[in-house]
Amino acid sequence: MRFKHRAPAVATAFALALLAGCAGSSGTAGTAGTAPQPGGGTAAGSASTGGSTFRGKDLVISAGCTVPASRPATVWVRGFDPSTWNKVASVEFTLPAQVVIDKRDREELSALYSLCAENLPHEEPAGGTATSDAAFGPRVRQLFDRDFTKLAVVTADDRTGARHVGYVDLAGKFTDLTGDGDGFTTTPKEQDALFAPDGESVWFTHLDAARRQHIASRATSGTHQITEQWAGEPPTSLDNILLLGGSPLRGLLGPGPRFSPDGKRVADFVSGQGRSVTPVTASGPPTTAGLLRLPDFECEPSGWVDNHTLLCAHNRTSPDAKHLNNFWTVDVDRLRPADSSETTDGAGPDLLPVTDRKNLPLAVSPDGKHLLFRSVQGKVEQPYVTALTPGAQPQQIATQDAATALGYGDVVLEWR
Repeated sequence: MRFKHRAPAVATAFALALLAGCAGSSGTAGTAGTAPQPGGGTAAGSASTGGSTFRGKDLVISAGCTVPASRPATVWVRGFDPSTWNKVASVEFTLPAQVVIDKRDREELSALYSLCAENLPHEEPAGGTATSDAAFGPRVRQLFDRDFTKLAVVTADDRTGARHVGYVDLAGKFTDLTGDGDGFTTTPKEQDALFAPDGESVWFTHLDAARRQHIASRATSGTHQITEQWAGEPPTSLDNILLLGGSPLRGLLGPGPRFSPDGKRVADFVSGQGRSVTPVTASGPPTTAGLLRLPDFECEPSGWVDNHTLLCAHNRTSPDAKHLNNFWTVDVDRLRPADSSETTDGAGPDLLPVTDRKNLPLAVSPDGKHLLFRSVQGKVEQPYVTALTPGAQPQQIATQDAATALGYGDVVLEWR
């Protein structure tokens, strides 16, 4: 689901003033705070409030980017307490000049493009959408290690065509994991750098001399030797991205893979099959063995409530749509193969009241009981939280820092 709405600065300021005055007392909406500073207003490695570390639970985390003409690009990460929506942690990365943010030969080399494209000169995301609407949260999350002390990046040498993967730390130091190699060798074409969850390796894709695509990894310690994870013909779609998940860790290629919490299943569009749920058995494109199609064509897989329940967002604009502007869940265990005589869509009722608002899901709480989402009303985008119970009344988030970051500014990475 991608929106084209963007609030002008005056309208945005007015909307935030309304947010501050309309806060509820349910515990999901907070009190207006101080105005946020660009990039979180913090120096590299420092915290805006509450210490420099990102605690392991009770935290909603978002990221943003700025690419000013007169100084290096920066990426910030912010943590918000979901009981008050106060900002409790913030760090900032300064990107060295060799780090690739824009496209090369019309190709997106890093998820940093999804995060930063809105701020690049002469570029904007597909369809004119805002960065925070178009970026894929789980993929941007995997740019960082677990504690947000390192950021996986790609560099490019426009003279030789070489592309390297590595990471930047909070001091702005770049560590090149690819290296230059020795002798008469193939020019490295490594891209799509993502951190493994334990932070001990960076995964990526690369092309060999025969134009076969690979998924591989390099350890962040030692000699950084390459470990191949998968090789094969590139998927037919140009929109595929790399995402990591499962146990043992796998790298999947698809338009927007959504791993279940236990990593055993993934929901995504599968070529020739449509939107489906498939088991995670190996790296590479999703397997069709054990595939279960989603019979509801309005469903855009948008996360998981638990290991058995998929969250759907409406992705069709037809006048006879059943779930217009809404969210609902699907019991994946009730799905059946296409040749089964016991087919059922397993769909639950709509979760939101029926309105004319357009709504974008952002993150499910770790206990599966609440959903953070962005709601578009005219040209104003606002963040809300709702209980994942049909008929529950969404609660608007009013704390000003959170309303800015989660409402129309940052990409929401996770709720933990």
